[in-house]
Amino acid sequence: MEKQAVLEVINFSTGYGPLQIIWDCSLTVNEKETLLLLGSNGSGKTTLLKGIVGYLPAKGGSVRFMGRDITRVAIHAKSRMGITYCSESSIYPMMTVRENLLMSCINNRDSFNERVDHVFEVFPDLKKFDRSRASGLSGGQRKMLVIGRVLMARPRLLLLDEPSSGLSPLFTRKITESLLVLKDMGTPMLISEQNTEFTRIAEKVMVLDHGRVVFSGSESEAERDEAIHSAYFGIG
Repeated sequence: MEKQAVLEVINFSTGYGPLQIIWDCSLTVNEKETLLLLGSNGSGKTTLLKGIVGYLPAKGGSVRFMGRDITRVAIHAKSRMGITYCSESSIYPMMTVRENLLMSCINNRDSFNERVDHVFEVFPDLKKFDRSRASGLSGGQRKMLVIGRVLMARPRLLLLDEPSSGLSPLFTRKITESLLVLKDMGTPMLISEQNTEFTRIAEKVMVLDHGRVVFSGSESEAERDEAIHSAYFGIG
């Protein structure tokens, strides 16, 4: 049976004010599928995600969610639909870890304690700071809290911006393992990254360079592509 498209981005362009950064980008994330968006610093990954979720206006093309055109739908309305955009800033530093988790399901507090227990099972490090302010967390622990809030919210679509940025290999592995939990829950994901560690959880890989898609295919196809392999898999 053919999978249903959850997110469709069609010939999409966006940028900051008069400056266009993303040019005619198209991608599809199907149900229960993970798409990894690879690119170096300045390639436009964050700009693309912000355009999709609505922080930046579309300069062309369209964005569809579950078959509905949401290109110009307000950000808060997209959030109510179940679309979650996560970056390191997606926490409340002056709230405790538990309060941050509660805020993620403020409109649906059913089974809150059960969900918190699940987050602490995935991230035992966070349990130690249950009643502590999030401002005291390390960079790696903050990323764990971001993912923990996603686990609490149980989104219908997750856009995750550079989860391994600034992290040690140990914390990167922990984040990857937590995303595998989300994947097992059936959460469709669009993940922007520079770290190819995340290819192991993705069905599809797309490479962005100077705001344009230069490759789109499976992980195995990416590894066979000489230019992509050289740039992102460390073999010239």
